[in-house]
Amino acid sequence: MPDSDLRKTVIELERSLDREKALRDATRRVALRSLALVSAHVPALEGTVRDVNHALEPGARDIGWLDRLSGQLADAVRSSDHSEDLAEAILNVVHRGLQGFEFLDSELDALTRAVDHRDKMEIERALGRLFAVLHDKCQQAMSEREELTQVVGEIWHRLEDVDTALSEDEARGQRARKSVSELHAGISGDVEDIRGRVLSGNDLPTLRREVSLGLDRMITRVSHFRDAQETELRAAEERNRALRSKGRSLEGQVQALRSRLQQARAEASRDSLTGLPNRNAFEQRLRELSGALAPGGTASLLVWDIDHFKAINDQYGHSAGDKVLRAVAEILAEGVQEPDFVARYGGEEFVMIIHRGPDAAHAQAETIRQSVSHLVVRAGSKRLKVTISAGVTGIDANASPEAVFDAADHALLQAKKHGRDRIERAGS
Repeated sequence: MPDSDLRKTVIELERSLDREKALRDATRRVALRSLALVSAHVPALEGTVRDVNHALEPGARDIGWLDRLSGQLADAVRSSDHSEDLAEAILNVVHRGLQGFEFLDSELDALTRAVDHRDKMEIERALGRLFAVLHDKCQQAMSEREELTQVVGEIWHRLEDVDTALSEDEARGQRARKSVSELHAGISGDVEDIRGRVLSGNDLPTLRREVSLGLDRMITRVSHFRDAQETELRAAEERNRALRSKGRSLEGQVQALRSRLQQARAEASRDSLTGLPNRNAFEQRLRELSGALAPGGTASLLVWDIDHFKAINDQYGHSAGDKVLRAVAEILAEGVQEPDFVARYGGEEFVMIIHRGPDAAHAQAETIRQSVSHLVVRAGSKRLKVTISAGVTGIDANASPEAVFDAADHALLQAKKHGRDRIERAGS
């Protein structure tokens, strides 16, 4: 081979080696960075980056690192599967532990569907709704329990007073029976004494005097007995008067409790932060509407959700989040008129019933969405821009309220997945 061809071949080999070296270095950098990223999330891969680094060093001949890497990757896979199994187990425990609470049935069904879909966003929202409902019910139950405890305590004290009065009446009856017995015995003795004196007496003036003294003793006994009975009777009347007064007081307390409970139930249908009706009121309204909607009648349901609300709470605090909720609630309330209905469903979610078909409801909702997009909320020195997404569906009189809500909720999820700050219609 001529020298020129040989030199040319050597040059080409050197260039090829340079390319192979550059490719190997690039592969090494990518491998190291990829494994570093994975090892940050999978503890089982700790140390793998170091092994690969040594293995890829120039001149390294040990290939045992491949076996070690394979084993570590297998452990990571098993660990990942275990984490998935653990998440499933936790969700199953939540589901089983809350079975039997009828007011949670729809939320548990939603959680089951979310787990089946393996949709993280859907699971988070389902869990949030479930525990929000549970929290609200527990608060309502505790409030009613405190009210009932107070009245039961009052009733208990009143029953103690009644028991004391009955005991006093029983003792008074026993004393009365004893007094009657003593009066009878005394009068009988006086009569026998008079009779004896009449039979043995011969002197009429003396007999008259003895009889008169005997009758005076009987009159005195009767007077003492009457006075004692009148005293007992007055005491009993005073006790009865006090009991009647306490009974009227207890009746007033029971009535006040009934009013407080009615007020508490009314407040239980209203959200304290925004002033809007709450989830309980919405579910009742949706049930009533589904049952009363005439064939061919038109109404639509919208489920709203403030975009990136968690980030607002995390970055600016819950006070800023509360301001956003109140401001959005005000815009939503202004966007409807009777007989339309808007409520806070929970967290950053709102629901709306519009007595128009889905097309008209979508257009109305679009106007509301634009109003929210112009909203600016101050959080200290920051000015927060707010957007909102919604899902809309027609209310079918033949469909269950749960199915109607699920359709709108699924449309909302699509709006979230398609970029937020938008309205999606169910089935589109």
